Amino acid sequence: MCRNLTITLFTLVSVFTFCSPVFAQSKDELNELLNSSSTETKSSKNKSKTKEKSATETQKTESTKTNEAPTQNDKPQTANPEPQNGNSRPSANSAPSVNRSSEIVKELPEPAKIGWRKNRKLGDKLYGMGSVYNAVVYYTEATKKKPTKPFLFQKAADGFFMLRDYGSANAYYKKLMELDAEKNKYPMAIYQYALTEKYMGNYEVAKTYFEKFKQTAKADEWSAQRSNAGREIQGCDLGLSYLNSTQLPEYTIEHLRENVNQPFTDYAPVLQGSSLYFGAWTSDKVMMENKREKYADFSRIYVSQNNGSEWSNAEMLSSPINNVNFHVGNPSFSPDGKTLYYTQCYQDEYGQMQCSIYKSTNLGSGWSEGEKLDAGVNTANTSNTHPCMGKNEAGEDGLYFSSNRNASRGFDILFAKQNGNTFDKARTVANINTKGDEWTPFYDYKNNTLYFSSNGHINIGGADIYKTTLERGEWSEPKNLGLPINSSVDDMYFHWSESNNTGFVVSNRPGGFGQKSETCCDDIYQLFKTKLNFAVAGTVQNANAGYSAIENCLVTLYDAKQGTQIKSAYPEKGQYFFDLEPEREYKIMARKNGFEDMLLSISTVGKKKSDTVTLDFPMKGMLQTLSYLDKTIGVVYWEFNADRLTNGAPDTLNNVVTFMTANPQCVVEVGSHTDSKGTDEYNLKLSQRRSDAVAKYLMSKKVPQFRVVSKAYGESMPLELNENPPGTDNPEGRSKNRRTEFKVVKELSQEEMNKTGNSK
Repeated sequence: MCRNLTITLFTLVSVFTFCSPVFAQSKDELNELLNSSSTETKSSKNKSKTKEKSATETQKTESTKTNEAPTQNDKPQTANPEPQNGNSRPSANSAPSVNRSSEIVKELPEPAKIGWRKNRKLGDKLYGMGSVYNAVVYYTEATKKKPTKPFLFQKAADGFFMLRDYGSANAYYKKLMELDAEKNKYPMAIYQYALTEKYMGNYEVAKTYFEKFKQTAKADEWSAQRSNAGREIQGCDLGLSYLNSTQLPEYTIEHLRENVNQPFTDYAPVLQGSSLYFGAWTSDKVMMENKREKYADFSRIYVSQNNGSEWSNAEMLSSPINNVNFHVGNPSFSPDGKTLYYTQCYQDEYGQMQCSIYKSTNLGSGWSEGEKLDAGVNTANTSNTHPCMGKNEAGEDGLYFSSNRNASRGFDILFAKQNGNTFDKARTVANINTKGDEWTPFYDYKNNTLYFSSNGHINIGGADIYKTTLERGEWSEPKNLGLPINSSVDDMYFHWSESNNTGFVVSNRPGGFGQKSETCCDDIYQLFKTKLNFAVAGTVQNANAGYSAIENCLVTLYDAKQGTQIKSAYPEKGQYFFDLEPEREYKIMARKNGFEDMLLSISTVGKKKSDTVTLDFPMKGMLQTLSYLDKTIGVVYWEFNADRLTNGAPDTLNNVVTFMTANPQCVVEVGSHTDSKGTDEYNLKLSQRRSDAVAKYLMSKKVPQFRVVSKAYGESMPLELNENPPGTDNPEGRSKNRRTEFKVVKELSQEEMNKTGNSK
């Protein structure tokens, strides 16, 4: 991504050509360029000097989006495109697929052998053609030959900035500031220099120069830029707060190597099963049309498989989706995986990107021919991209995407409600869009959370990733995800797979495979949740006997908010231990005949470091005997439509066995339940099979049969809602309803115990 005042082919070409030096003009174009820039004559040297007006200087009349990124990572269509040859991708460590710099050196004059004016002129021509990398070669040579001309340094600096070579841009902006120190004709050089310092992560230095710009630039001429400088200072402060934080980050991040990433641009990762789908541009080959550089090769959708330890070498998606006449990218799937949404883009006569959203259906044998979505999504004369299925504030299904239809606001995130096989007219999503640009939405169904990238909020880099969650029917204030998901440069395309417990993000941060500078090109990075280990441990003690350990007591862990039992233990020596989850509140109860019940609370909410908390129970004795009647002593959960015990079930069952052995007077009901999927009759039979399986296990541990009462409840007694209020599925609630509870339903008298021979 690059930040420029206008989103045109020029910016897009500059983004994707600088990864390697490429001159791909036709012979006629080169000759024309060469002839129009012949050796300087005396008359040209004697021409009156024309006042140079910098690109940065003219920005003062516009409401500049200094953090603006390109429209999207969709690539423009080329004229007379060359067909792709096979599905192979170049290695990240291999040479670029096309490198014609040596060819051009023979036809264009070498920069070192011509004067500064011709270098400047050739640079301007190449810049106008969209060949920014090549233009910078001539601009930098011009600065060597005429190191006293500020406008030459401005041209070189702006070129490097567009190429996202922030280190080089920084050096040229610094020299420009030095040359302009007295006359102050280039105040935007201070602003741009500050931006490069920010993008290199030097937040303190950046703040100093943003403040200097505010002091130097006149308020009446540079009001918009002064306002932006204030926002950038806030972004620097935010970046410093993340850098100085001692809290453990929520995620770790890892660069995907050459099987996925390659030297140019990789973007829009989405995990479907074990397959990673993403867009990629594997060549920087260009051609000429109307004296402008255009790419001769196309963006395509690729797929890489994960075998558990590594990603396979990516292959082009074999389907009609990768249309030979368009740039194709931004894949996204419906929740059931049967529909693939993606973008198809072409480059219009003005060099601007025009993207539309398509869908394809999984036919079993492959994907169907792409179908363009209707006008509710694809508005005429606009670019529509980054599709992602999700739910709106009312819980209705639909499509999130990014569009520039609101011309005065750049790109916004919109939502189009799904209506059968079509979509209603899209509307702008409230509370998240800014005057800047918002892109790459991703909806997390489990947590009702929308992720997106923006350059219009308070950012620690150029474009940062944010999340917003539904709260009382409205989207919450967007929250910056911070380090390491965001960096000091550009970060987009957040994607998280709950089933795989992994995610992805696209970034041009240092460490990628960019060949021309460390921040030139976008690569895919994999995310992992940071492992936080929480636990609670302690001893149940007799407060009336020197706090000695109380043996054979019941210790139960509950969810404090839901009131549901999580697990229980019957520690023989009074010492218990429970693992805890992050961001959760708990209650723990200790019970023992002859002692008062004791209930304590513990919370992991807000904790960012692993910890094991010691929590002892000093229990006071009492005269009366404690009754366990109607008390639940354990719960096990079941997989959907299953009556086989899960791997974790024996831990709970063994605790139940321990309790029943220590309390021979207790008769326990084994009551099993289901969720609401299926008929009442089927669920009743399923719950009976579950109870029978558990009862069989208990009796295998020598628990007498008469002390186990098997009961089937089917779906009649849910703990949680099986469906959300709008009628949508609630998978988390259903999982809690698929349970077997162990409850004491009778306590035998001593006489009854003697009759059964069950007394100690």
